[in-house]
Amino acid sequence: MFPQADDGWVQVELASNFRNARPIAQVLRRGLGGAPSPLYSPEGLGVHFHPATDIDNVAAVVEAELERIIEDELRDPARIGIVTIHGNDRDELRRRLELVAWEDRGDGAVVCETFRRAKGLEFDTVILVAPKAQDAAEVTPLYIGVSRAVSELVVVGSPEVADRLGID
Repeated sequence: MFPQADDGWVQVELASNFRNARPIAQVLRRGLGGAPSPLYSPEGLGVHFHPATDIDNVAAVVEAELERIIEDELRDPARIGIVTIHGNDRDELRRRLELVAWEDRGDGAVVCETFRRAKGLEFDTVILVAPKAQDAAEVTPLYIGVSRAVSELVVVGSPEVADRLGID
């Protein structure tokens, strides 16, 4: 049961996005109705899009992005999250790329979860997997997936999703 106003709790709508770097906050604002970023907010590491509409292409792009982030840029794998719209994509990526569930995270492990399981989590970098054209119509999953990213967002998916989010 959620707290009620008469329980002494106060419900407040946030007027500014303080979690996400400016480019990510702009994606949320432009494509999904999120709150604006404050005037002075971090620039972060950017927003990137890679088209991929089947699991073979998705897995290849995710693997290449993980190599770039972990091997080339020497960033901590524990600060990377793969967020999928669909459970079957999550399961296949875990199998192919040796990714783990949130509860199995540890040193050197990259977490891969659906948007439902990622709700409430945050990562420096999120790789959002949304390969189906119809994913563009799913506001809540996209909002949750995008908003988990603090500094960098990589979207791997359909061109329709990129259009919805206003990225290319």
